[in-house]
Amino acid sequence: MPGVTVTCPHCQNKLKLKSPDLLGRKVRCKSCETPFVLKADSKKKPKPTSDEFEDDFGDFDNSAMERARRARKRKGKSGSKKSTQSASENPEKAKKKSEANLPLPLLIGGCVLGLLITGGLGYFVITKSSSLSAGQAAAKNVDVPQKFAKFSPEVGDIGAEYPAGWKVENGGGQGGVQSWAKFISPDEGVTISIRGNMAGSALGSAGLAMNQGGDAEDIEPPVVDIHRLMKRKFEDDYSNYEEQGNYTLLKTKMGDACQSIFTTKSLLGGKQKGYRVTLLTGRVQFNLVCLCDPGIFDQMRPAFDHVVNTVHEK
Repeated sequence: MPGVTVTCPHCQNKLKLKSPDLLGRKVRCKSCETPFVLKADSKKKPKPTSDEFEDDFGDFDNSAMERARRARKRKGKSGSKKSTQSASENPEKAKKKSEANLPLPLLIGGCVLGLLITGGLGYFVITKSSSLSAGQAAAKNVDVPQKFAKFSPEVGDIGAEYPAGWKVENGGGQGGVQSWAKFISPDEGVTISIRGNMAGSALGSAGLAMNQGGDAEDIEPPVVDIHRLMKRKFEDDYSNYEEQGNYTLLKTKMGDACQSIFTTKSLLGGKQKGYRVTLLTGRVQFNLVCLCDPGIFDQMRPAFDHVVNTVHEK
């Protein structure tokens, strides 16, 4: 099945889809992480008009009608009694004859439909088996990071430790743009992203002020409410987003943090699993996302935890 090329409207990064069935879905750009709807770059060939169909099959219809008229005349001359007897004595022959007289467009349409159904079932089986094989292979060959490097850009308010040897992308921190960073494994199958959110920080500060003076045992940290609010954004930005179980409250360098495990679909339709972590200070709120193949999630968790515990505000 030929691929379909789409272009991110935000960074112009071109992506090739395995199937046109992915068109119309909302995904996050792998390069700039901005959500957009998948649209093909080139227009599909327009369907032929009814006039074009008439031009293609007009000669066939005329000749078919002429043959039918001649057949009716021959049948009338042979006598109704003989025809009735022949039909009763040879029902199978009559059935085969009726099938042979089916219009050519109907036969062609049936063949095409059968091929489409067979091809679709084959593609489904191959895709599922390939996905299982890829997940099993990834679990056996996963390279779990053991060494970490420091991330501390000159511009921005995010600092952390990330797996050594991974690709680093970052930006923002000035001109009203929030700081962000992304760490990508050598095979590009695992990603860790951090992005600032001033709106979330403001909501957290407001929640902290409202909770002052209350019973400490009944008050949840402000980061919990922000974590719940951020879930709605993730459901909008990620395809088939689904969280597993309840959140976990963590203690990090930034203070209280909330963590949830979730599954989603990748740009090419495969399943992914990872962390969603909300970190909050009095000035900045960060959203951290760790994503990988479900088959290697358990092996990658120590590396994810290391990054989560080292994220800090500069």
